[in-house]
Amino acid sequence: MIIKNLLLEVITFFNILHLVKSNIEYKINENITENNDIKNSYNFNQDFSEFNNSLKSILERDIILENELMKKHTTFRIGGPAKYFVKPKTVNQIIEIIKLCNKYKVSYFILGNGSNLLVSDSGYNGVVIQINESNFSNLKVRKKTKENYILKVEGGMSMRSLSIEAGLLSLKGLEDIIDIPGTVGGGIVMNATFRGNGLLNSLESVKVITSEGTLMRLTKKECGLTTRSSVLKDKKYLVIEATFKLEKGNQMEIQKTMTHNTELRYQKQPMYYGSAGSFFVWNHTKHGSMYEKYKKNNLVSYRVGDAMIYTNNISFIINLRNASAADVINVVRHIEKVIKDNYNIDMRREVVVLGTFN
Repeated sequence: MIIKNLLLEVITFFNILHLVKSNIEYKINENITENNDIKNSYNFNQDFSEFNNSLKSILERDIILENELMKKHTTFRIGGPAKYFVKPKTVNQIIEIIKLCNKYKVSYFILGNGSNLLVSDSGYNGVVIQINESNFSNLKVRKKTKENYILKVEGGMSMRSLSIEAGLLSLKGLEDIIDIPGTVGGGIVMNATFRGNGLLNSLESVKVITSEGTLMRLTKKECGLTTRSSVLKDKKYLVIEATFKLEKGNQMEIQKTMTHNTELRYQKQPMYYGSAGSFFVWNHTKHGSMYEKYKKNNLVSYRVGDAMIYTNNISFIINLRNASAADVINVVRHIEKVIKDNYNIDMRREVVVLGTFN
């Protein structure tokens, strides 16, 4: 028991330390096509000087990066160069960038922490717009009743930070997102969960920027959240702010749950290798054991180059060291073919695949 309590205190300390280092502004007051493959839908074989000049009129030159390697911005540690990589500082800047891309028919992609993403080796011929804790992570807390609190959080805040903030306020309901490596906005769009729990139960509404560059507020029901998907994802909406309703709880119990979740993740998920999280959505009720099917068909630990199915958790494909996106996609396609040929099951990708592949 003493060791358990000590572990709890250590993990809680490092969680709080991580939060402080993320430089979040904290205020208390009254953020696809079939198989998730996103290809470059526009032609870049044209003169982009006018687009480039217009982009520089919206953003400062020092926050517009050209030919930025995406492997620096994904948890897979894989990915070629993005034509443009930008980090807007205001909602208006995001809107103007989206409208500019639409005007010049330039493709764009919204990036959070890069935790559910595989970018091709050739990169992305478009504009990558990053929304994360460095530019959109403000949190406002308002007491609604004696037991209920309303939290308004910007879409760039990490789910880990939001979970810690709620725990420090003794608010329950977000303990299970403590170790989901993504942003709040991205977590809502993908309906991310751990042990079946996520942001859904506490979510009240979201403020989004549409693919046309307009602001809208949607209720939880209007978000159309389903297993690892949503209407937001289908319509390419960017979640810029989310509102949650949480209840008061016992802080020690909340911290114990968070500690337990962290322990489970360290036991079952690859912490020291690049990965994009669980690669496929699998319906255990409908299709039975995923592991048994992998084992029977020699898929456990299947490897191409430095990309390998993680032995301790076959849901993950890992980058052992220097895997290319081509290595990963070849592993993915092999899995899809084997499962389709032997069980007539179409594997559904959870990870977003960005760019073009041979």
